[in-house]
Amino acid sequence: MSPYQQVLEIAREQSAALQRGQPEAAIGLLDRREELLAGATVPTPEEAPVVEEIMRLDRDLSSAIRERMIEIRNEALEGQRGRRALDGYGRRAQRRPLAVDRIS
Repeated sequence: MSPYQQVLEIAREQSAALQRGQPEAAIGLLDRREELLAGATVPTPEEAPVVEEIMRLDRDLSSAIRERMIEIRNEALEGQRGRRALDGYGRRAQRRPLAVDRIS
């Protein structure tokens, strides 16, 4: 099996992981693809449809990665807002010493 066929199989695994709602699992497979592509030669004309299919699946993967990054950013922003709100509730006015009347 050519490296491109193997990468297509991995891309299909990634697509299935995305369908199951597991973007982290799909992202985790990128290292396997990198290893295969590092030693791959230029695709032959017969492999062009395989490469096109990989690219189509990669567009879906990149969209899922982008969406996940936005979710993470929004979660972080919400955490910061919550932390500021808690900090605001935690602040108290400094106590002023009570005045004591002197008996003259």
